[in-house]
Amino acid sequence: MTIDQLILITGMIFLFALIFGSVYFLPIVFALIRAKSFGLKLNFKQAQTLTKDKCLHKDFLIGLRDIWDIYPFELHKLTDHYLAGGDFKNIKKGLLEFRKRNREPNEWFLTTFDLAKRDLANEISKAEKNDWKYEL
Repeated sequence: MTIDQLILITGMIFLFALIFGSVYFLPIVFALIRAKSFGLKLNFKQAQTLTKDKCLHKDFLIGLRDIWDIYPFELHKLTDHYLAGGDFKNIKKGLLEFRKRNREPNEWFLTTFDLAKRDLANEISKAEKNDWKYEL
């Protein structure tokens, strides 16, 4: 192998690494920086999920931070809920109602009733009066 061939191969490897890095890693690094600017500390895998699901909107990141301050929902459940049209302010209100009543939050209840466009504070109050039986 001549020196010219070696330089050509090295250049091609560098170009491939540069393209791959900018297509794959750069958006994830951007997600990490954007999340940090809203007070979220994400790991690489979480930033990768947000990038893949295209959930880097300001309202999503602020809602995620507010919810995680109260209860550790799994990230993929929150991205799915947001993409389905869920309201993070309503989820936060529901989490605070569960906390006020010294109850462990029911993720299924919160997401289902929120997607049904119900006021979670009101629904939790009804459920408490009904011995914690939920009626959709």
